[in-house]
Amino acid sequence: MNYRHALCIGLVSIGITASISAQEADAALGKYIPPEKDAVIEIFKCGDKYCGKTICIKDNAYPEKDKDKGVPGTPYLDHNNEDPKLRTRPNLGMQFISGFNYEGEGLYKNGKIYNPRDGKTYCGKFTVLEGGQKLDLKGTLCSLTFIGKTNTWTRLSGVNLDDPRWDCVDKKKK
Repeated sequence: MNYRHALCIGLVSIGITASISAQEADAALGKYIPPEKDAVIEIFKCGDKYCGKTICIKDNAYPEKDKDKGVPGTPYLDHNNEDPKLRTRPNLGMQFISGFNYEGEGLYKNGKIYNPRDGKTYCGKFTVLEGGQKLDLKGTLCSLTFIGKTNTWTRLSGVNLDDPRWDCVDKKKK
């Protein structure tokens, strides 16, 4: 085998490896439902990182009992945000996961997770499980990474988002 053939084979091998690695990294892309089954989260690429946003919320309105948090019947807002200017932004459509790097073997690290329920931002990581059917998401205190919470999200299937109880960013209002 001459030098040119070896170089060509090497370049093709690198290209195939890079393609497989990109496919493996993109295994997390898609729509998931958290354990509470009250939202749909979409994981997407933002540049060379991985991010997530809320694309559907079930029963997206303040109930009568939560008058202190919002006007009953109106959509949930980011009312716990530490920045007063952001307290009127809707939770629906909000990007709350940002900056995750793919580390290999289904692991994504070094990102931030904003929790609109408490208005705090956490450090985090997530792992693709069962061939992309589940994500194990762990949020931790950034200063004390051993203190945190993990929950498992399931890839969206079998949920009727046409049900009027679901409010989705791409759903036409009737």
